[in-house]
Amino acid sequence: MAEDIRTLKMYMEPLNLYSGTSFMAEDGTGQLIPANGVFALNADSRIETANMNAWVWDSLLMNPPTAVGSPATPVNLMPGTVIFSAHNEQRIDLTGFLQTASALVPMGSASQRASVPQLPGRWDTRSAQSGLTYLRDYTIWSVERLTKSDIVGLQSGGIVRQAITPNMPSGPGLGGGSMTTTQMMSSQTRYYTGDTSISGIVGWLREIFHQEGGMGETAATPHVYCTRVIAGQFSTPSQDETIAVVGNPGTVNNWAANKFWISIPGSWEILNVGVIEPDELEYMTYMQRSVLAPGGRNP
Repeated sequence: MAEDIRTLKMYMEPLNLYSGTSFMAEDGTGQLIPANGVFALNADSRIETANMNAWVWDSLLMNPPTAVGSPATPVNLMPGTVIFSAHNEQRIDLTGFLQTASALVPMGSASQRASVPQLPGRWDTRSAQSGLTYLRDYTIWSVERLTKSDIVGLQSGGIVRQAITPNMPSGPGLGGGSMTTTQMMSSQTRYYTGDTSISGIVGWLREIFHQEGGMGETAATPHVYCTRVIAGQFSTPSQDETIAVVGNPGTVNNWAANKFWISIPGSWEILNVGVIEPDELEYMTYMQRSVLAPGGRNP
């Protein structure tokens, strides 16, 4: 049984959203992030910028601050909120290994990023307890595409607050993932929250959880998928905060670039694998466990 060490790698494009960013949905519907007002993006939309349109946006809901009183003297301290989720799926062709009856042994994954994500937050530090900013960031290496339920299980949300990976059987309020332990080769999980020691105008996030996943089980497959999934939400300044800092109560532009943005750094996602050449019976066993899930897959 020969063995060789190889590195599978995939580049995930960075994301930068501002007011004025244009989207195109799969049905051909175009949308533009406005300067102000409630905005709800159609599901399965992509940014109309060449180096960011590999990302599929599952949701983007923007609610501006609620103003009570006149624009010159607002008395409501409630901020605006933004909730979002997106995923990026890439495929690596391994038919050459298939032709030589080679199997892959996962040896761990890593994610190389130049910075942390940036999301805006409250400007007034006295309102730090009202901040809603957090981000979930996952990378999944698998021999099958993630199903819609897998992506939803990772993104979670305001009602179902816990997430599950595609090889977990169940979760609170969630059905089980669609994959076996062999089919999900490795993963990276990162959770971020707003750093209250830094102004929300800067928006650097602080990592609060990091975990590598996967069982290290041998797989035999003609292709490997690398999928990055993000989901989160954040507060934006209330109108009284804006007036205190900018001093222009007559202008209402709640999605201006200094109040609203989503900035996710690009990444090199890396998976190290051992390439082995098992005997025919072992290879067929690996192939069956990798490609054919027992009892089918969840939708």
